[in-house]
Amino acid sequence: MKSSKFKIGILVPLFISVLFLASCENNDVDLTDDVSTESIQKSAEIDVVSDNVSSIVEEVFILEEGLVTRSRSNPFLPECMTKTVIITGFVRTVTLDFEDGCDMPNGNHLSGIITIEYVRDPEALTRTITYAFSDFYFNYKNIEGGGSIYREWINENGNPQSTKNHDITVTWPDGNSAHRVGVKIREWIEGVGSGTWGDNVFEITGNWTTEFPNGDVNTGIVTTPLRRELACRFIVSGVIALSHNDLAGTLDFGDGSCDNVAIFTGPDGVEHTIILD
Repeated sequence: MKSSKFKIGILVPLFISVLFLASCENNDVDLTDDVSTESIQKSAEIDVVSDNVSSIVEEVFILEEGLVTRSRSNPFLPECMTKTVIITGFVRTVTLDFEDGCDMPNGNHLSGIITIEYVRDPEALTRTITYAFSDFYFNYKNIEGGGSIYREWINENGNPQSTKNHDITVTWPDGNSAHRVGVKIREWIEGVGSGTWGDNVFEITGNWTTEFPNGDVNTGIVTTPLRRELACRFIVSGVIALSHNDLAGTLDFGDGSCDNVAIFTGPDGVEHTIILD
């Protein structure tokens, strides 16, 4: 069995883009082939935008609704951002204005506006949060569109759960763009209400499609729930089914150990070790 290694230091969805960009150039899915660094970076940045924005939106909702007892001085929300809250009846509209440029604590640079809206109902067991962008830039990329997050206090398993639908277009300073549509379901399965982050564990399912101007379409479907332990940098288990046109493969994150190894099995049945660096 032949094997190859490919080191990357970015979020999991980057692997999907890398693997199928490589397979598009070589039917043997040889991961050692040269792949455009620029193309890889652009694919990864879509996921960075989506994940960061949804985290900001949910954090704002949690703080506004007083669902946590921790200080409202929160690392996700920098002092350079201006927050405006308007209440009209039961509708709460929260505007986050990063103005001409604001650096997040994690190093991302944001400018423009995110508008968040939801209906207040303290008795409701579910809530839908919508968000949209206005002249918004994430690390100097223009982000258009928005999405919604459906929050359940208790799902059928007795756990909190969030379902995110997003539809965004990302345009880079050089004029290149990409369109992403997808849904991710995140179930909070351990550490609920403990008051600490280290014991929090989530299971993630979902699917997504990314369209590029040249006609390339990449898709991913979670077939075995991804397990994310906040005490570990990496997804520790779960499987994603990948496809690119007529090619298909799987990405397996392992047996639950906290390590930086995943296994990609290509359409030819060959296994490739993926090192998450």
